[in-house]
Amino acid sequence: MSKSEARFGAPGKSYERLPAPEIEGAVIAQIRTVLTSPETVASVVRHIQRNGAKIDEATTVMAMGRLNNVWDQLFLVERHRIANLMIERIDLVHAGEVQGIKVKWREVGWNALIKEFAPDSIGAELLEVEA
Repeated sequence: MSKSEARFGAPGKSYERLPAPEIEGAVIAQIRTVLTSPETVASVVRHIQRNGAKIDEATTVMAMGRLNNVWDQLFLVERHRIANLMIERIDLVHAGEVQGIKVKWREVGWNALIKEFAPDSIGAELLEVEA
């Protein structure tokens, strides 16, 4: 058994290698969908309120929209930091001939992220200076 089999999976299983740009593109598409989907925004609002954060629905909607609008202008290192805040794990999934990804979101990261991009926050002020 190879070291990679011992660390990442059972022997006898085959693992495909996929090009990083392809996976990164799919993950970015998922992030953009989450930031703009009314259902997702509503679930983030519920999560934040359940955890006692003092951020209202309008602030959350504005913060997520703001992040979506500036995503392409962020430095690569900043995108990676934000993705790490948002994403716990990415799994490749197969459904017959169709292959895709399943993103497991990191709930605790949402609070920090919304606070950063909320109006009147330091992150929001920096975004306004950059614009």
